[in-house]
Amino acid sequence: MLYPEMSVHERSLDFLIELLHKDQLDETVNVEPLTKAIKYYQHLYSIHLADQAEDCTMQLADHIKFTQSALDCMGVEVSRLRAFLQAGQEASDLPLLLKDLDTSCSDIRQFCKKIRRRMPGTDAPGIPAALGFGQQVSETLLECRKHLTWVVAVLQEVAAAGAQLIAPLAENEGLQAVKLEDLAFKASEQIYGTAGINPYECLRQSCSILIATMNKMATAMQEGEYDADRPQSKPTPPAELRAAALRAEITDAEGLGLKLEDRETVIKELKKSLKIKGEELSEANVRLSLLEKKLDSASKDADDRVEKIQTKLDETQTLLKKKEKEFEETMDALQADIDQLESEKVELKQRLNNQSKRTIEGLRGAPASGVASIVSGIAGGVSAGPGAGGGSGPVQVKDSPLLLQQIDALQLSIKHLQSENNRLKGAQMKLALASLAPLQVPRVALPKARQAEALATHALYRRSSQLLETLYQMSANAKVVNMKQNKSARSSSARLLEQTARLWSLKTTIDALRDDTMREMVQQQLGASVPTNFGTFPSSSFLKAKQEQEAGMAHYGRVSFPCAPGQGREHRLLLTPELLQRLRSHFGS
Repeated sequence: MLYPEMSVHERSLDFLIELLHKDQLDETVNVEPLTKAIKYYQHLYSIHLADQAEDCTMQLADHIKFTQSALDCMGVEVSRLRAFLQAGQEASDLPLLLKDLDTSCSDIRQFCKKIRRRMPGTDAPGIPAALGFGQQVSETLLECRKHLTWVVAVLQEVAAAGAQLIAPLAENEGLQAVKLEDLAFKASEQIYGTAGINPYECLRQSCSILIATMNKMATAMQEGEYDADRPQSKPTPPAELRAAALRAEITDAEGLGLKLEDRETVIKELKKSLKIKGEELSEANVRLSLLEKKLDSASKDADDRVEKIQTKLDETQTLLKKKEKEFEETMDALQADIDQLESEKVELKQRLNNQSKRTIEGLRGAPASGVASIVSGIAGGVSAGPGAGGGSGPVQVKDSPLLLQQIDALQLSIKHLQSENNRLKGAQMKLALASLAPLQVPRVALPKARQAEALATHALYRRSSQLLETLYQMSANAKVVNMKQNKSARSSSARLLEQTARLWSLKTTIDALRDDTMREMVQQQLGASVPTNFGTFPSSSFLKAKQEQEAGMAHYGRVSFPCAPGQGREHRLLLTPELLQRLRSHFGS
């Protein structure tokens, strides 16, 4: 279970060992994998191997090896820092600290030599066969290794930072001691985990603990405090147990044969499954390619549709804005027309009242009108009496109610006579027409090629008649929508929109009828059309002739002759091109 995790750290260690064999292991190599591997194995030991009994001899030997390796590292880092310092700074604190560290390394090495002389492993007299000490000594050695690790780590951090600072300098230049002291303060705070700690004190204190511990161990070894009578029983290493099991498996030939057969069967099955998986993979690739093609085509179609929809949306929005603007302009114009019609209505009502008053006053105070004179004449002829042979002065007759009734009766009789006269004249004209011989109207047969043109012309006549009838109906039944109503403002707006939509539809119909009429004229007139592959268009000469025909007479000029003031008159002359040319030549000469 632990092998996959351990193999990763094993590969990192193998990589560092290979660099060491190739003489490529230097300060530029990343040691983070090594640090991770050490922490991993320490954690693994604390979980799985902490309860097992320790061999004191092996523990002390490992401690000596660890200490000597750390002392070598300290010596190298101290030499690097001395090389980084600028000359002439031997009296400062940092060079003194480096000197003390070098001295401490020498003392600790001497203690290690004394301990190694008393280590078991030889049959010399006075050498113990084994070592044995308690848990307190093991903890003391662990604390010693911890302080040694801190000292080495501080020196490595300071040396690494100093190497970066001295890299851009010249060969004969060095670093100031103050800069290295700042680096030492930062490294001490980082390694020891205490803010504001003094590197000189902590490093000297760690070295003092190391010297005291190693001196105590050397003294105890010389006095034989840790000597044991018999060697401790060593447990069989796991590697040897695994090697023995592997040898037993190798010697079992029959088991190996069965295993080989099983492996061959497994290999055959794996080949078959691999072949099937390969076929499935090829089919999946084909399907994937087809799906990708479909996806590309679908995405292109979707993009095209989106572009078309966006274009239509833009056009619709533009048209909507245009329609809204036209609607607002139409509403403003209609409202102005409504206001103007209201004012005209009020003015017409006032004029009608004034005219009625004037008419009544004229009938009351004016002399006898033509109708009154006729009535007076009739009355004079009917009532001829003694006054007829009297004076010959004019007789004034006033319009009485009785006379007015007689006038109305006479007017009705006149209308009746006129209608009777018209009826008799119509009957007489019908009899005269019936007595005449019938007219022989020759039938003009159109050729088959032009029958479609005749049908199109009749259709245009019919559409024109229907459009005229619609216009007459709208002119006769014109209504003005009152926009000032408060209660039915909603219905007024709806009626106004309906009327506007009806006018717009009528305008569209008129434009379409005009275009169809022009197209039919162009097709029927010889030489008036220009046929193309995608349509028929009117020729420029036909359009010019039509414009001149619609324009009619053109105002060419004005000729003035002197005359008396107030006697001038205006005469308009219609000239032919020949007369116009003669007139121009006359005035030009």
